[in-house]
Amino acid sequence: MGDVTEWVPRLHPDVGLQRVGDRLLAVSADDTLHTFEDEGGEVSEVAERILELVDGRRSVGDIVAVLCEEFEVEPAVCREDTLSFVRLLVHKQVLVLGP
Repeated sequence: MGDVTEWVPRLHPDVGLQRVGDRLLAVSADDTLHTFEDEGGEVSEVAERILELVDGRRSVGDIVAVLCEEFEVEPAVCREDTLSFVRLLVHKQVLVLGP
């Protein structure tokens, strides 16, 4: 599969993504509602920012670079956390990942 950071995440074609109030929500084809919160139940700014950066052009590595500029985070930690989150959203069929 190669270096996943070079791959480009895209919204799954059957997913709707919309901001409602102060939260970004995604609805998948099976009508599952996905919210993006931290462990405390608060809106996760980083998770929502990752989804905002998913535009079908940026690679995972590009997204990591933007996050490192915008948030105080070590690049290696950002890379691993971003990869984990993207993989989770691929598993939940919110995103698709490809070259």
